[in-house]
Amino acid sequence: MTRHDSMPDSFGEKLFRDVADSWAMPMMILNKDLRFAYANDAYMTATETDWERLAGQYIFDIFPDVRGRQEPVEAKFREVFSGKRTTLDAQPYELTMPDGTVETRVWQAVQDPHYDEAGNVTHMIQRAEDITTQVELKRQNDYMENELAHRIRNMFAVIMATSRISGESADDVGTYVKDFNERLASMSRTYFELSRRNWRGLRLRDILENELIAIVGRNASRFTLDGPDFLLTVKASKDAAMIAHELAANARKFGCFSVPGGHLHLSWKLEDNIVVSVWKETGVGPVQPPARTGFGTQIFKMFPRTRVEREYTDDGLIVTIHTQLLPSSYEDAANEFAEPFQ
Repeated sequence: MTRHDSMPDSFGEKLFRDVADSWAMPMMILNKDLRFAYANDAYMTATETDWERLAGQYIFDIFPDVRGRQEPVEAKFREVFSGKRTTLDAQPYELTMPDGTVETRVWQAVQDPHYDEAGNVTHMIQRAEDITTQVELKRQNDYMENELAHRIRNMFAVIMATSRISGESADDVGTYVKDFNERLASMSRTYFELSRRNWRGLRLRDILENELIAIVGRNASRFTLDGPDFLLTVKASKDAAMIAHELAANARKFGCFSVPGGHLHLSWKLEDNIVVSVWKETGVGPVQPPARTGFGTQIFKMFPRTRVEREYTDDGLIVTIHTQLLPSSYEDAANEFAEPFQ
């Protein structure tokens, strides 16, 4: 039996069939037993079915669903036979594809009663629209809004903490303003680079180069970088930039960048998910421990997975930093899609 043969007489002849068959919106007709009496081409295309499979079948045998979702939909269908129009808003259902995989689709639909000449409701006509893409876009937009709000809150929390610690370590208002502004500029650079990479994290080498160049300019003779390149997560990128900025700013005031012949050799290596970084300043002359705790010392207290060792030598400061990383996997930064370290 063809789908036109199964269509009840009350639907008329060729005119209805031609219109329904060519309609771009999925449409189907169920009888009182919720068995298929008709489905147009758009419906069968959207549901990956054909009329041979649908003809006379109970709809929930063709499209089974979990009980919690099937019962309210079935209730909506049966309500139509009392003469009421019903709607389904963002209704998910499981669709088995030809290859056996199952996809979740979301439809919104309108169900109307169809009457015979005696005024009795004999069938239900459903017109549906697949809104899976719209629902997914809304989900992504909601996620992005929540993520943005979360990042803004975190950013202001860091700014407030930076402001407080900067004030505690500054000798005067002028020093406070200068140092605080430079710290904000460092944060701005990092956020800009993160946004360029769609918030996937930054390469460690890029972070270090950016912060050192901001302090000494593009004078490559003033520093040497030596270590493997890998990606950090967003949080780790921000933390690494903050530490690098403070060490570089301190070197400009008191260390290797404060004297013409000073040089920085910064090396790092990965040892069992621990990055060991050695910040070695030379050409400075004898250095002594500071008389009081500054911002650069206090900042390390913000990172519980970091251990710092300082050595004050006759040629400059050496800082060894042990940072524990939490990788989901490790790949070098040559792979753009490498999973970043935490």
